[in-house]
This record gives sequence, C-alpha cells and structure tokens, in this order.
Amino acid sequence: MFSLLRKAARRSGAAAALVLSCSLLLGAGSGPSSFLHGIDVSRYQQEVDWKHVKESNISFAFIKATEGDFLKDPFFDRNWEQSRQQGITRGAYHYYLPWVDVDLQIEKFKNTVRLQPGDLAPVLDVETFAPDIPDAKMRNDVRLWLSAIEEHYGVKPIIYTYQAFYDRKLRGHFPGYHFWIARYQNAEPATHPGDKMAFWQYSEKGTVKGINAPVDVNWFYGDVAALSSFCVPIPPPAAAPGSMAKTN
Repeated sequence: MFSLLRKAARRSGAAAALVLSCSLLLGAGSGPSSFLHGIDVSRYQQEVDWKHVKESNISFAFIKATEGDFLKDPFFDRNWEQSRQQGITRGAYHYYLPWVDVDLQIEKFKNTVRLQPGDLAPVLDVETFAPDIPDAKMRNDVRLWLSAIEEHYGVKPIIYTYQAFYDRKLRGHFPGYHFWIARYQNAEPATHPGDKMAFWQYSEKGTVKGINAPVDVNWFYGDVAALSSFCVPIPPPAAAPGSMAKTN
C-alpha cells in the first residue's frame, strides 16, 4: 500500500496520497462503510472561497471562533456566514487555554457564536500543555466548559485533541463525549475502549480548491444522516391548520 501512496504523492502531492490512504484504511474493514470529507479553518487560511470549497466535495467545516478569553478569530464571521450560504454543514470551535479562567472562556464563546438548527455541535480544542496546572484541575475545567456549553446550546459538544495529548491527559476520562482526534501517521487514532471517536484529522497539509494555504483535512465516520446526529436539532415542521386528527 505504501508504495502506491508514494506514487500518488509524486503525481498529485502529499494530500492526494493521504486521501488515498484513508480511503484504503476505511475500506479495509477498520472503519465505517460510509464517511464524509471535511476541513477545519482559522485565520491561517485567510479568505476562503467557500463556493470552490463546496465544489471540492467538502461536506462539513469546523471554523475557529475563539481562544481563551481574549481572542475572536478575525475571519470567523466571514467563514461562518459564507460556509452557510454554500450549504456546507458548519461548526465552531474554541481553543482552550488551561491557565485562563474557564468561566471567562465559556462567556467568550457564548458571546461570539450563535448556532442555528443544522449546525454542528460546538467543539472544545484541548491540546495545550500547562505544566503548572494539575491534570485533575484541567479536566475539571474542561468538564465545566462542556457542561455549560451543552446547557446553553442544547447539544453535546465534541472534544478535539491530538493523539499524544489524548493519551497523556484525556484517555478514558470523558465517557459520553465524542472525540475528534488528529493523527498524521497514516494510521487511525487509537482510543480507550470506553471512548467514542467521530472525526479523524488525518493531515494538516491538505490542498482544497478555494483555499490558498495548507488546510487541516478530516474524515467523519458516517454518512450524512449520521452527521446530522451531531448537529443542533431541526424542529419538526408545524402541523397545518385543520390537519390534526379528530377524536370522537
């Protein structure tokens, strides 16, 4: 398989090889029968042409919204609106800083992001080491953020991290939450038996039409219907007047 990847890389660049490798891995019985391709973006991608992104078979996009208690990504509003206009399922994420008061981080995100039905659940990006902060306190603050955000938006958040951080700090500590894990070695992330993973960030060097910079690329483990289970629920249509059944 890896000789095939090297040939693909020479023809089309490393991103093509990574896409091929993931297709092979997921089609070989280690993953689901269906999966969707997506990206995540921040200020590093500058002005994204979301029309071209849509044409590149991108089904979902996570967009950086906030960091700590002080930063709003300068491209968030633009990315948030234009991805919606193109019909791409969108989600917002917060970059967590362990030394910043968690209540202030909660408020920063809530004051920045307004979710609509059909938007993906909020994501907490947990990947920053803070040697002076005990792991137990860090995990407790993460739980506070997740609980407060779920209560505010009515949907359970997702936890983003990378494999080494997950192994050292998060593995087995957050049952009930789905993970989105970065691992770039042409191998799927390894998780605790009690943990659930929904997204795999397989490269930070993807090439996507409409983005003039390397971009993080991801697989979702499921189809469109499965992805909708991670979104803010869409209310059922209201019954038309006179359509209710009459009872005797």
